[in-house]
Amino acid sequence: MDNRAKVGGRFSRVVWSAGAVTALAGFGLLGGAAACSASGSRDARVTGGAGQGGSGGTGAWGGVGGAGIFGAGGNGAIGIDGGSDDAGPEAGCGTASAHATLETEPVDIIMIVDNSGSMKEELTSVENNINDNFATILKNSGVDYRLIAISRHRDDTNTSLCVRAPLSMLASCPAPAPGISDRFFQFNTKIESDDSLDRILDTYIQPFGGACLSLCDNGETSEDDGDDNSGSTKLGWSEWLRPGAKKVFLEITDDNDDMPAATFVRELTALSPDFGTVEAPKFIFHSIVGVVGKMPATEAYPPNEPIQTMRCENVSTAGETYQQLSILSGGLRFPICQFAAYDVVFNRIAKDVIVSSKLDCDFAIPAPPPGRELELDKIAVSYSSGGMRVGDFGQVKSPSECRPNAFYIENNRVFLCPEVCQTISKDPQGSVDVLFTCSSTILPPN
Repeated sequence: MDNRAKVGGRFSRVVWSAGAVTALAGFGLLGGAAACSASGSRDARVTGGAGQGGSGGTGAWGGVGGAGIFGAGGNGAIGIDGGSDDAGPEAGCGTASAHATLETEPVDIIMIVDNSGSMKEELTSVENNINDNFATILKNSGVDYRLIAISRHRDDTNTSLCVRAPLSMLASCPAPAPGISDRFFQFNTKIESDDSLDRILDTYIQPFGGACLSLCDNGETSEDDGDDNSGSTKLGWSEWLRPGAKKVFLEITDDNDDMPAATFVRELTALSPDFGTVEAPKFIFHSIVGVVGKMPATEAYPPNEPIQTMRCENVSTAGETYQQLSILSGGLRFPICQFAAYDVVFNRIAKDVIVSSKLDCDFAIPAPPPGRELELDKIAVSYSSGGMRVGDFGQVKSPSECRPNAFYIENNRVFLCPEVCQTISKDPQGSVDVLFTCSSTILPPN
């Protein structure tokens, strides 16, 4: 039986498989029974394999006395026994389990590229890598993504951005206008060296503001009034955003911004609840800026490292404002001077987008097979990565009792505890199995 169940903001395919249970029993994961009452025969025999989580007793669950896969059973992990040669009268219910793959949620990526005269080589490298080392990786991962570029389109100007197929609809560049597709959108407007943040805000929705409308002391706007010169949208780049999709920004510039990071966060979060709040932003801001390279030079600065003031060659600033936004939002920072190695940089950012799109860690409990009754206190969860079982989680009775390696059930949904969710969210190959046992999987109080 193949069901389709909602997993948070995503869909999860839930598959009942007798073969999967046979394999689980061979691992000693099932002591010979499922968490349901069977209406058929109860005299089947299941021989358990060697338990991988310690031996805290016989049956499917060894209890807290055994050493669990994620640590000692006494600390809340589950000690799993292989079971006995005779699984007992309830062995007949050990015929099914449920597999729920945690799929990714939609992601809208907003890429802002500086069009100032010093960006010629960088823009060429962006064009060369945006398909093979960014879009292709996202596509192959199964992420439902959109890429929205805010940058001047290249028709005959070197320091502009022209994106070709397969991401866009353009067969070649330069071209008269961007090749808008179902994955790629471009708001065609010039980005100066120090106004990216202002342009993000000014072109979000009509009426569009000039490039320095809120910053210029003399009240003048730039010669570019903020309109999309290609006519791709009259509303603004907000037209291409999807409600509920995760928002990821990617800034590419060799300069710094005049707008303080705190001002940008305040004004951006006021535009839509999808960006979060000032206190809890929901977007991620990656930056490729003038920061000095690490060793190796293409290695990212993670958000737990401080702002870097040293800059790479031939730039005047380390892009401190953009760095601050990356740190605040959990984004990565890369040196823009390594344009010859943008393949590595775009590859790394694409993989971060894939991983960070996995945030929701709850899913509906699938219906049992015909003739069976579900017993919630006998449900367990197993975590796998790349098809290999990593560890197992037991139940707590409420969110307030959450601990590492545990989950709870509310309204017929499985909710992984925060530390479990954090682990699985960082694993692009992570998946969970809902296991059905004959013994209670409720963990004792701490």
